[in-house]
Amino acid sequence: MITHQAEPIILANWGRRFIAWMIDYIIVNIMLAYFRLEDLETKLLPPYLLPQLWSPLSILILFLYWTFSEWYFGRSIGQLLLNIRLTDTKGGNVSLVASAIQSVGKSISFPVLPLDCLIGCIYQPTRKARQRVFNKLSNTIVIYLGKPMRTLNQGDYAKEA
Repeated sequence: MITHQAEPIILANWGRRFIAWMIDYIIVNIMLAYFRLEDLETKLLPPYLLPQLWSPLSILILFLYWTFSEWYFGRSIGQLLLNIRLTDTKGGNVSLVASAIQSVGKSISFPVLPLDCLIGCIYQPTRKARQRVFNKLSNTIVIYLGKPMRTLNQGDYAKEA
């Protein structure tokens, strides 16, 4: 009897994940500028409600973009370009709720995302699976779909070096 050993789940490295996030962030902000949606926001909201660092509209659009693209397609445009994908902890498709929970952390770029990543790197249960805090809350991981040059085998997953 021949048994096939399942391919190991390879966790994407932090650099690849950051570049994918940056690509998505730039794409969405270019679209916001092209359609002048932030101009609409400044007309609808009084000036004292508009923050200086980011736009509530851009946060909402980023949240919806990541939630639906990672739920429906398994990945966003940036993740597609870098050959990574959001999955559940077993490597399967994520639910809409899980996608929404993990999207919260990266939609609010300051101060939530840096804290989300920092805690994920320091806190042992999230560090083992290269998870941000919001990945841990949603039981999701980000995997690399290609053949990495080097991997580190630790625990349940292989890690892209």
